[in-house]
Amino acid sequence: MAGKVRRCAESDEFDLGGYSRDKCNDLAKAAFSDPFELKEMIKITFVVGAGKAGRQKYGDALERDWMSALDSIGFNKDNSACTELSAGGKYKYQHDTGKNLIFVHVFPNVVVPEEEEEVDEDGEPVQQGTRDPADVLAEVEIDDFRRMVAARVVSYSSKKCLLDALKERVSKLDECEQKMIAREAIPPELQTLYDTLDATGLKEKMKIMAVELQESIDNGELTSEEKSAVLEQLAGKLEALQEQLTKAEAEGKAKTVTKLEEAKEKLKATKATVADNSPAPIAPLTYGEEIQRLHKRIKGLDKLEKESAGKYTLDQLKALGEKPEMEEAMVVLQTRSKMWFESDDCFKVRLRHCLAQAPAPKKKAAGGGYPAGGGSSSGGWATVKRK
Repeated sequence: MAGKVRRCAESDEFDLGGYSRDKCNDLAKAAFSDPFELKEMIKITFVVGAGKAGRQKYGDALERDWMSALDSIGFNKDNSACTELSAGGKYKYQHDTGKNLIFVHVFPNVVVPEEEEEVDEDGEPVQQGTRDPADVLAEVEIDDFRRMVAARVVSYSSKKCLLDALKERVSKLDECEQKMIAREAIPPELQTLYDTLDATGLKEKMKIMAVELQESIDNGELTSEEKSAVLEQLAGKLEALQEQLTKAEAEGKAKTVTKLEEAKEKLKATKATVADNSPAPIAPLTYGEEIQRLHKRIKGLDKLEKESAGKYTLDQLKALGEKPEMEEAMVVLQTRSKMWFESDDCFKVRLRHCLAQAPAPKKKAAGGGYPAGGGSSSGGWATVKRK
């Protein structure tokens, strides 16, 4: 079976009926110790249990033995895992009440084969695995940089993160040059950076982002959290500038005093602008409407499970059987709604706002026991189309 699992190029299912603990350990090691060479994540499903009719075939301990075997080779249980490259090395448990079977879905570690760079429908590089957007933006030409920033880096916080990332790369290039001058050994990752990036181009991109940040302030595009953070930063800069000004005045450096006073006035004007502007509204999620619909369906099914006492109609069982796919689609939609350089905390704020704005759930259908529209296999939701 390990050989069949290793040959999987797409999601597949295997039955572990009759497997002992030792066989589970052997299968896990043989099938999943080494990463799969694939372009996209796949889900490999193992049947590890069943209802009364098939319980004897699997044994009471099989599901625990199989998950323990996966744990022993470094896999982690994660019920939110889905067919995204970031799910490599994870698995999740599912009791399918519709099929009356117990599954463990495994997402293997994946190594993406090296190939020519792919582009999406907008002509932008497709990110593979955990490729950092900062690397993409640091490498592209200026025109592409402007276009991609306009489309993907829209909030003040994300623009600030990009500017910091560009500064870091310029600093590393300077470090590499200093090592070259001193004829010191250059670490491979630093040499790769030096061979790939252009300091002049990076500094031009830094100027672009500095203008973008100022425009975000002038146009009142800061959210409440961003506004508080910027006011705090400006207060710190003004304090530091005042110290420099006091020192320059004490030393009688008239030209320096003039420059510092001009800088101080600019900072004070910026601070006043930030303070006077009303906070900008929270940016909507790209797939907000789809996420709201799925959230409502899943909450309805959760309520159904709590109130039904295990007694379901055929349509309800069918809807409950689709719940894991809905949860997987929800994770994919959330992942794709997250902006470049957006922190997890900032995204959670936007997600909570999105869910809070969802339309109120409809009343239960007569005798249905779950939100209207939930009885069919289509159920008012759709899985996310993979790119």
